[in-house]
Order: sequence, then C-alpha cells, then structure tokens
Amino acid sequence: MPFKDQAAGLREWADEHVVAASGTDEHRGEAPRPPEARASAAGSSEASRALMVLGLPGDDTARVYRLLQAWCDSGQVWVGDPGAWRVVPLRVESPHLSTLAAQQTRWALWVDSDPEAFRRSYRLLRQLAERGGPSCLLVLHPRLGVSRGLLNNLRQAAAEFLGIRLLMVRQQGAEGQR
Repeated sequence: MPFKDQAAGLREWADEHVVAASGTDEHRGEAPRPPEARASAAGSSEASRALMVLGLPGDDTARVYRLLQAWCDSGQVWVGDPGAWRVVPLRVESPHLSTLAAQQTRWALWVDSDPEAFRRSYRLLRQLAERGGPSCLLVLHPRLGVSRGLLNNLRQAAAEFLGIRLLMVRQQGAEGQR
C-alpha cells in the first residue's frame, strides 16, 4: 500500500463528504454553494476561504450563505463576497475533528432559533471541548438581535466552563432577517 499523508486522507474524506451531501460528482472538492455564489467565486482569490460550520441542521449551507449576505449588506466589510466563502458543514462526531481544528483557522457554530437551540449548542460545545476541537468559533444565528441575551449567556458559559471563545457579529439594520 503506497504511503498517504494525513492531509491527503482528509482531502479524500472531504471530497467524499461533499459528494454525499450534494448527491453528485459535480461539486467534488468544494462544498455545495448557490449557483450565483459559485459563479462569483470562480475567478476570485478569495475562493480559498473555508468556514468550518458545526451544528448546521441538515448541512444546509444555503442558510450560512444567506447570513453572510445579510452581514455583508449591513456593512460587515470583513465578509467580502459571501459567495467566495467555502462553507463546510462538519459534525462534532467526525474522527477528523482534532486534526481539522489544528489545520483550519475559520470555525463557526450554527445556533438555531428554536427553544432548544441553546441547550443543543451548549452540549455540542461541551463535546467539542472533550474531542479537542477549535477553541474559538464565530456564532452564526439567524436572529442575532432577538436572542442576544441568550447568546451572551451561551458565550459566557462556553468561556467559563469549557475554555471556548464565541465571537458574535454586531448587526446594523439586518437584525431579525432570515
């Protein structure tokens, strides 16, 4: 059996994961994106910006792209072209989590807006800490302004009990958008 480095194994796993999620070989090597996002990222040097997202229901990357677009529209210049991001949904149970945590720099936690979302997110963060996951994540929440108090509680608990830093984006004028 020929020697295969660890990064090659992760790339192969990511390719298989993306093909399974999209149901086609068309997107091999990149997470599924809306068609307009793929077109705008095709010639862009920003296309290499990967965002590893934990807790994303149904691996629905379109939700993340809509939120990135809302942030961009509200003046968050750091987002740049939302279509240039490569959103990669990942499960906390992944055997590659600790390796990816060491290699990838941009991580996010999707916190949904249902009543149990904050409990689920805290449990996910606890598993993340136990499995050697990333220690700093961007909070992705569709209704950030509405739930800011609960998100602050989650952020404080994550920092105090788990050593995980959660970053929240201040929204101007896009609060409550889905």
